[in-house]
Amino acid sequence: MYIITVTYPNDAGATFDWDYYRQTHLPRCGAAFAPHGLGYASVLKGEASADGSPPAYLAQATFSFREEDGARAALASGAAELMADVPNFTSVTPVVQFNTAVP
Repeated sequence: MYIITVTYPNDAGATFDWDYYRQTHLPRCGAAFAPHGLGYASVLKGEASADGSPPAYLAQATFSFREEDGARAALASGAAELMADVPNFTSVTPVVQFNTAVP
């Protein structure tokens, strides 16, 4: 399994529009990634760090693919459009990373 993670750091004064993210951005991700073998996607909303302080990340999205080639093709084909949409829902720059599941 090959996974793309997108994390949104919680910087001072950061904003995040969850309604836009859920209703507009995530469906765009699904449409861009589905033709490349997207298996599932999940999103986590940062609530708090273990010590009760603000979370390190506002949000974390996980996109799972069966094959590495599919994940890389998905990002290559949709990255520019999806990144251009980011300022519509957050003031932070997301961190995008390729990952492998540990068996």
